[in-house]
Amino acid sequence: PDTWPYTETAAPLSFDRPDPKSFVPENMEIADQIEGRSASAHAPGEWRLLGWMEREGFEYDLYSEIDLHFDQFPLERYKVLVLNNHPEYWSPAMFARVKKWVYEEGGRLVNLSGCGFYAEVEFPDEDTMLCRREGYWELRTDPTAELLGVEYTHGGFNSGAPYEVLDASHWSFSETGLNNGDSFGEKCQMERCSGGASALELDKITENSPSNLIHLARGLNGADENNGEGAGGDMVFFETTGGGQVFSSGSLGWPLSLLVDNNVSKITKNVLSRFLS
Repeated sequence: PDTWPYTETAAPLSFDRPDPKSFVPENMEIADQIEGRSASAHAPGEWRLLGWMEREGFEYDLYSEIDLHFDQFPLERYKVLVLNNHPEYWSPAMFARVKKWVYEEGGRLVNLSGCGFYAEVEFPDEDTMLCRREGYWELRTDPTAELLGVEYTHGGFNSGAPYEVLDASHWSFSETGLNNGDSFGEKCQMERCSGGASALELDKITENSPSNLIHLARGLNGADENNGEGAGGDMVFFETTGGGQVFSSGSLGWPLSLLVDNNVSKITKNVLSRFLS
């Protein structure tokens, strides 16, 4: 099938080319606000998560999505895989490998993102990516929500808001002092959508979500001016029969609240600690 937005005659774009959106100013502090929109989904946003993990004492290895696609990432050696704020462009091979790891190998997936797996891509080689239409999966039959528990919709796009607690008895809220109906995640480093941790691009529960999914919290985003859907991100957890576990924050803004919001930090630390135990 045709690829979009590229054509068969388009010159391949190297991953080694300059990427201005992934620039972190030399004098920037890790707790500073992130200007604009695009930087939040590139290196400045990635830097926040890595800095938070180091602050909290979590050791990590960093792999690219190219490594995952070309089977250069030994996923079977790891207990936990963390997805950062914007894993939108995934190939069917990447999806199938991680789903098998979660559903059959007991893998534990921490999805701190929004717009997860929204665009199907192909990698003709390690230097080139071809993107199909966003929102369409022509080579993969499994819905995104079967793996992440949530899927992207445009409701609440480009807005920011706190979350509302729905299941305070869950272990992810341990030592937060939060009760059902309380709000949390009021702070976010994203300049473009500064209203809270449920921000910019948001993933929600759908009919494809696992039946045993636990709905932990929801973003309080108001209606989007373009479509009026008015849905915030859904924070969820579920387990698989193969011993796997999945936590999804449902928001691109979540990792950008880790360093500035105590409850977002504590919930994420609870999840990582539990998954690593």
